[in-house]
Amino acid sequence: MSQLFHSVLIALALGRISAQPSVEVRSEELNIKWPDGKTVQFSPYYLRERCTSALSVNVETLQPLHNPHEFPENMHFENATALDNDTVQVGFNDGHTSVFKLENLLKELDDFRQHPLQPATYEFPTRVLWSGDHKIGKYNHGEVLRDEEMKFRLMRELLVSGAVLVEGMPKEDGICMKFARNLSTLKETEWGMYFNIRTIPDTLGSTTMKDLAYTTKAIGLHTDNSFRHPAPAFSLLHAMEHCTCGDKEAPCEECSVLNYMVDGFTIARDFQMESQENFDIMSDVPVRFESTAGDFTSALLHVGPHFELELLDAKGKKGLKSVRFGAKAGQYAPQMDPERSAKFYKARHRWSEMLQDPKYRVIVQMKPGEMLILDNLRILHARSGIQPRDGMRHVQGGYMDRDGLEISYERLRRLYAM
Repeated sequence: MSQLFHSVLIALALGRISAQPSVEVRSEELNIKWPDGKTVQFSPYYLRERCTSALSVNVETLQPLHNPHEFPENMHFENATALDNDTVQVGFNDGHTSVFKLENLLKELDDFRQHPLQPATYEFPTRVLWSGDHKIGKYNHGEVLRDEEMKFRLMRELLVSGAVLVEGMPKEDGICMKFARNLSTLKETEWGMYFNIRTIPDTLGSTTMKDLAYTTKAIGLHTDNSFRHPAPAFSLLHAMEHCTCGDKEAPCEECSVLNYMVDGFTIARDFQMESQENFDIMSDVPVRFESTAGDFTSALLHVGPHFELELLDAKGKKGLKSVRFGAKAGQYAPQMDPERSAKFYKARHRWSEMLQDPKYRVIVQMKPGEMLILDNLRILHARSGIQPRDGMRHVQGGYMDRDGLEISYERLRRLYAM
């Protein structure tokens, strides 16, 4: 939001702006002006839909009662008055009068995302980007289940950094999803509620599932299931059986398998700073992500760009919402004119090249009983090749939803956050 609105908020907090501003009302605009000259302008439509009187909303839930077509098409102001308790009273041409707290109006102007009308309180944690020196937060399985405040800390870190490591996981089938159910709702796929990753194919009943993960080959940096819409929000990877170097530095003679992670939002930020043109074309060109559904009896396809953007304000400012990337999903680009095609493949080549830069990479050698939880629309992960000396390696995985996690987080925030 503009520096003007931000300065108004600060001045109000410091008491430098009188709580009794003046009001200038015209048919299609309302100007609220403070003694020091600062002015905020509102439209009649903007204020009318924010009315929270019993004639406009269900007072228990604050859910609006009326559809847009039930208001006058030519909505305008009839009158407005600044009251002495930090409120302004506004009359509209549909005969309705509303009262608004200036503090609430200004907060929403300053940060549209963080100040909803219906929830009594709300706070979404600010995302913190990271590079190769990042230390993944570690949590204990049993402690998280016993201690609600520890669960809150885990969820907050997952929303902030996009990755956590849970230690002390029991060696039980499906325990990853039993744990996940304490954090969020689950996303089941045609692979079942959870799946197994070994060097032999997984089976579902009499069906043998096929995937590159069931080989000894390395798997490059990717987000999971880019061929789904929506793609899974969070991935869980639980090491049931896994080689370990013990006190030795990984990789060692007995164990060579490593997992890698990068923060795709960090790299996308640097990618954009290096070339806005490259960033734009990766945000514009749709590619086709594909899957055989694991058993070749069906198919899954999603068409969309590698970078999904979201609008951040009414002026058209955009921000990165998600990253989709992974060679094994095909990510086939459409036919384009030669100039645009060359620009796209050059941009994607550079993006893929930047993903490999060691300065962004966090290396993890998962030990039995450890589980990674990753924001699948932000964090890309990879696996090195598996050598014969690595022995049995068994990882169970599954997916959970974003909205379920955010609901659980907000419930606990109101208990444990200041």
